[in-house]
Amino acid sequence: MKKKETGVSTETAKDLASYTQKDIPGMLKLVVEKIKQLSGNGPVENSTKGKVLSGFDEIDKIESVSTLIAAHSSVNGKANAYKASAEALGIDIKKYPFKLDGCTAGQWNEDIKTRIAIVANKAELVKLQQTKALLEANLSAEAKLATDLKKIAELLAAD
Repeated sequence: MKKKETGVSTETAKDLASYTQKDIPGMLKLVVEKIKQLSGNGPVENSTKGKVLSGFDEIDKIESVSTLIAAHSSVNGKANAYKASAEALGIDIKKYPFKLDGCTAGQWNEDIKTRIAIVANKAELVKLQQTKALLEANLSAEAKLATDLKKIAELLAAD
């Protein structure tokens, strides 16, 4: 069974015509879950947003996995060198923690990992976003209302 980039087999694609509007909410849920999986659990506010990593750019502007790997290497190399120097100088690293432009190595690394997931899966994410939009446009009035009520409940429950 041949699979396309979206993970949908050609046989499954042919069978899509057999689905009805009542199947759309379940299909939409699967598409949203796949989008979250491929994009590192969806859009997240980066800890390093607006900050430029020395020798690179803002992490969310980098479009190359190779460049992101180099950025990761740079952060970890600097963090390890900082730790070694602090130890050699007898300085408590907990009192003077390593930071680059106000962010820890962990924050930079997490944002780099999230960006790699987005960049590496960009083509598939575009297809899934288009599929999501089409599914949402074809939701029944009842399903749209249920979705909106769930969003309202989440907004009211948020801090």
